[in-house]
Amino acid sequence: MILKGLSSEVQSLKDKLDEHSKQLEQGAEKLSQLQSENTVLRDQNQARTMAGNKKRRFNTQVRPVGNLNTPNSGESATDPAPGSGVDGATCVGAENPQVHNLEESDSEQESYKETPEKISTTKSSMTAYLEKMFSNRFDAMQSMVERLPGVAPPI
Repeated sequence: MILKGLSSEVQSLKDKLDEHSKQLEQGAEKLSQLQSENTVLRDQNQARTMAGNKKRRFNTQVRPVGNLNTPNSGESATDPAPGSGVDGATCVGAENPQVHNLEESDSEQESYKETPEKISTTKSSMTAYLEKMFSNRFDAMQSMVERLPGVAPPI
C-alpha cells in the first residue's frame, strides 16, 4: 500500500512537472512573440522620432524671406543682401518701411503718371527679379532636401 501511494504521488508529481514544462514553453513562446513585437514597435518609434527630428531640423534652418520690394523707378532691380541693412531681411510681423511709405503716399502716386514704357520696364525687371529670387530659393531648398539622410536624389 505504501508503495502504491508513493507510486501515485510520483505520477502526480510527474504530471505537474509536465504541466509546468508546457506552461514554461508557452511562456517562452509568448515572451519571444512579445520581444519581436517590441522590436517592431521600437523600430517604428525610432523611424517616427527621426522623421520628427528631420522635420524640426528642417524647419529651424529656414531663414525668413528677404525683402521682395523692387524699386518702381529705373534704378536697380536688386535689394540689399539680407542682414546688410535696415531694409534687408524682414522678420515675420515686422513692418516694412518701404511698404508703409508707399501706402501712405498713395495720393502722391495718383498725380504721377507712368508711361507704358516705364510700366513694362518695371514689370520686366520685377519679373526678372522674382524669377531670380525663386530660382535661388528653390536651389537652396533642393540642396537642403538632398542633404537629408534617407532621401533619394531626384531623377
